[in-house]
Amino acid sequence: MWERPMGAKAPDIAAMGRSHRGFTLLEILVVVVIIGVLASFAVLSIGNRALDDRLDTEARRLQELMALAADEAVLQGAELGFIQTADGYGFLALKGDQWQPIEGGGALRDRVLAEPFYLELRVEGRAVKPVESGQDAKELKPQVLLLSSGEATEFSLDLRAREFVPHYVLQGDALGRLKLERKDSPT
Repeated sequence: MWERPMGAKAPDIAAMGRSHRGFTLLEILVVVVIIGVLASFAVLSIGNRALDDRLDTEARRLQELMALAADEAVLQGAELGFIQTADGYGFLALKGDQWQPIEGGGALRDRVLAEPFYLELRVEGRAVKPVESGQDAKELKPQVLLLSSGEATEFSLDLRAREFVPHYVLQGDALGRLKLERKDSPT
């Protein structure tokens, strides 16, 4: 058994309790609320950042595919076209006197845009409705022409995400030049 040495005082338990006081419940609750608010801001900013990165990737892919299609039209001496569908977009080639979807698994295959992305096409300043899926191939007509001469239809193609303000606008002029621009306002 342990014994106190001679002359040593017994510890003052009441004084020890006052000097080693812990946090109150109120102080702990305030810290937890502050941590919760900071965590909420961090999660919200990460969520929008991921959507913003995906939107940027899709916009750049769309720009590169349009440029590739325009280059292919010139190099192959073929007339190509672009169509916007309800769920994405695709490219057509003129074969004889009929427009046909480009077949195969190449770069110009039909593309489906994942939710929440969608397109808004304007040709020569007018809004153009998407081509209905399942439309007869004999009735397909491109909404934007990419000609073997390097010329193209003037167009503006907005890539947007539902309930997300920033979007991209891809513009093409009559000489086949493309310009991709990010817009941070709702218009």
